[in-house]
Amino acid sequence: MEHLQDYGEDQSQMNMPENGQHSEEQSAYRPPRRRILRSLYSVNPDEPEESTADDQRRYLSAQESERWGSSPWDYRQPSVSGYSSYSPARRQQWGAGNRRRRDVPFDRRSRTRFRRRVPYIEPADRNRITARPTTVVRALVRLLYCSRKLAKRAITEHVVTVNDRIVREPVYTVRLLYDAVRVDGLLLHHTPRNIYIVLHKPRRFAGCREPNSRHVFNFLMKKRGWYIPIGPLAKSVGGLVVVTNDQEQRVPGKSLFDLMEKEYHVKVHKAPTKRALSKILAEIEALDPANQGIVQVEMIRKAKRYAVLSIVAIKVTPHDIFRILKDAELEVITMDRYRIGTLTIDDIPPGSWRRLTQVELEKIFPASVPAARIEPLITDSTWHALYQRWYKST
Repeated sequence: MEHLQDYGEDQSQMNMPENGQHSEEQSAYRPPRRRILRSLYSVNPDEPEESTADDQRRYLSAQESERWGSSPWDYRQPSVSGYSSYSPARRQQWGAGNRRRRDVPFDRRSRTRFRRRVPYIEPADRNRITARPTTVVRALVRLLYCSRKLAKRAITEHVVTVNDRIVREPVYTVRLLYDAVRVDGLLLHHTPRNIYIVLHKPRRFAGCREPNSRHVFNFLMKKRGWYIPIGPLAKSVGGLVVVTNDQEQRVPGKSLFDLMEKEYHVKVHKAPTKRALSKILAEIEALDPANQGIVQVEMIRKAKRYAVLSIVAIKVTPHDIFRILKDAELEVITMDRYRIGTLTIDDIPPGSWRRLTQVELEKIFPASVPAARIEPLITDSTWHALYQRWYKST
């Protein structure tokens, strides 16, 4: 440490002479010492290196803190450099001072600006119901009873109970794995079977599981095992949709909903004439023998620039209606499925859905499909099972 200048020396001796030469009386210039440093000339390579105060300085404690062990994706501690601005979701950025050298292999993941570390979850556990408390409104949605809007309506009507206690607030906390939730005395299970859900599908929503698009199955946690008996609706068509996981309704063309009347409200650009209405009725009847004597085509609303038609049939699709109206020189503006049997969308707002109870189903099927219409078909095993279940059980 002899070559270092002490802080107590005279500051006048630390100034350089004007001519740049050192005299014998004047000591050589030495820079002021700001901190304790080791000279390169005083290091002996044969001796082991001793740790100094600067080497022992650490920005992280030696013991692992609870913060980094609480989250499953924070599986490692951040580096010492840049700890103050460290974030688990933030990755290293490439800037002007941190460019990739040619001899360094390129890592595509390091170019990502933000990368979220999400823990891997087994496929069997992704839809698992956790024990965390939730609100009673979300509980009714998770238990596949109804949508949030209709859940709030049921709470205001005082028909929702949790552990035999009437719930009057939508923010009432519920534990799905431990509490018993009932609506009108119906106990809601986590994995319901043989249930029927009616949905008011808005337009611009896909009627099936279409990738990269909003569809009607978004309200379901598990998409497998569900079926639309009478087929999905296109994006341009809104209205009533029935979704079920009943295995007896999965056979295409052999469902009780196929025997029900369907009513469509179609908005066209002008009011049709009586001859055009009779022509539309005749073409819809010619689609299938089941439509004979059932088809009805009426104009329920008329304005200067549009008219609304009501079309009732059993075997008809929205594509058939589009084609028949186009042949009648009518341009379709909007189309909605208003009714299926005795089910309507009057009490279901757009985008909402609800479950049909067992009591409602026992009334809907016999009222929508008369016994005389299904009795000639019970020779088939599928129709016979539906007939025994919904007509002989009552």
